[in-house]
Amino acid sequence: MTNSPFFSVIIPLYNREAKIKKAIESILNQEFQDFEIIVIDDCSSDRSCEVVLSMPDERIHLIKNKSNLERCETRNKGIQHAKGKYICFLDSDDYHLTNHLSKLHQQIVDLNEPKAFFFTNSWNETEDGIRSERTCPSIENIDLYTYFLKYTVNPQRWAVERSLASEILFDPNVLICEDMDFSLRVVQSNYPVHQVNERTTVYVAALDSFTHGDPQKWEKELFYLKRIFAKEKLKSVLPKNETKRLLSMCYFHLARKNFHLKKNWKTLKFAVQSYVTYPKGYNGKTNRDVLIMTFYSLFFVQQWRNKN
Repeated sequence: MTNSPFFSVIIPLYNREAKIKKAIESILNQEFQDFEIIVIDDCSSDRSCEVVLSMPDERIHLIKNKSNLERCETRNKGIQHAKGKYICFLDSDDYHLTNHLSKLHQQIVDLNEPKAFFFTNSWNETEDGIRSERTCPSIENIDLYTYFLKYTVNPQRWAVERSLASEILFDPNVLICEDMDFSLRVVQSNYPVHQVNERTTVYVAALDSFTHGDPQKWEKELFYLKRIFAKEKLKSVLPKNETKRLLSMCYFHLARKNFHLKKNWKTLKFAVQSYVTYPKGYNGKTNRDVLIMTFYSLFFVQQWRNKN
């Protein structure tokens, strides 16, 4: 390996002592071996750092944050320390297949190592190891803003030329949907985007992750989506149809959450917002549920009013 590796793989780490070894080993076992691994520990309270230090490979670098910075600033610190020509990412509870870096390297070299944003396709996997295909359509003949709004392209799928990554960076004020925000700003800055049409990495649906375990998921997602869509450089170029669809999705899930909690006023409020924001229904199937939630909320609200 040269002093300047081809890839820097950045892993933000927080309390993943049971999973971080598998993530790192998935990089060490790559077919393409010219890389460094930068693990940024965000003040873990378990034995995560000890696990990293127990892995004797000079390409692994452990950096410890002095305070908890969250994943955007943590990844940015990794970018600042990176020596590779291209920067890749991996979350500490996911893993790469052995061909991940080789497939990226081949396409990058074939295109003469451009200042560009590359991404591969991926798999989904449950914590029980059941794997399924993640929806990863081709970017050919589709507006890139629409693509990144419609399909989640996680950082673990990326390879970003280092100076481009240093210019764009993750926005520390966008703690959720930060991958969407980053990729939209890449497009807005007119950098090339290239897709490797192979599934080379595995996203594990951890039950304690934000996506699957945060009870405030939809409140947070709505807040940060609005923040992204309000950005001066983005608000005039993002397709309104897609931004409204995403907001409608959040309102729908908030309505359903409050419906189960029997909070009728909030259910009614969010159900109406979901419909008004995107009358088709965010996935084309929600209007029936919106109608039912609205009807029952109005019925119970009316009952409450009659009693009082």
